[in-house]
Amino acid sequence: MQNNAPNGKRLLLSLKIFAVLLAIITIADCMPSGNLEKSDAVAVSFLFIFIPFFFITIAVACISRLFWLLWIFRAEANLRKVATTTFSPWIAVFFSFCPIMDVFILKDIVQNTERQLDAKQPDSPAAPINLKPVYIAFAFLAARICYVFFPYSTPLDTTFTNVVITSITICLVRAIEPFLKKEQQLFRIYENEILDKKVDEVLRNRKIEEAARMVQEAKFE
Repeated sequence: MQNNAPNGKRLLLSLKIFAVLLAIITIADCMPSGNLEKSDAVAVSFLFIFIPFFFITIAVACISRLFWLLWIFRAEANLRKVATTTFSPWIAVFFSFCPIMDVFILKDIVQNTERQLDAKQPDSPAAPINLKPVYIAFAFLAARICYVFFPYSTPLDTTFTNVVITSITICLVRAIEPFLKKEQQLFRIYENEILDKKVDEVLRNRKIEEAARMVQEAKFE
């Protein structure tokens, strides 16, 4: 296993920043534009502020997506050492290019981690991670994707999309943040088990060497 905590922390930070930026854009879209039409200078100033802000949001979204891929790859690779997972690391990354699959990948990671923790620490008081808000948010995303194929559109299309994506981001943060503690806990358990095995092996080798030395001394006597 390799420590996946740095990837998880970077993912959480980027998701939080993205949620805030997207929420600001959504609020700006909902604001009435009548005042902007009264002054070309105000409209130009608004564009100079909004357009860079929009591209910054896109850049943060791409960065958070990269951190997501790095995190799920390492999470699945770590779990493969102690459990049988539905997705291999590379398959998880491949399927994650379809955003709807993210919910199934996250479910696989969370459930396998909790199953291993329950087996190794049955008295652990930690409550299971609640993924229902994530399921609901992704259901709205699926509905929004299906809505694209309808032959009409409304002024609320962009706003609704932004609200759905913001909701998904917030739900992911609320699910991943407590889960990272469980992931780190399983990592420490695995590292301690490996260390215990190494210590046992060293002690066993010392006993063998000690026995061999005693046999040699007995022969000479």
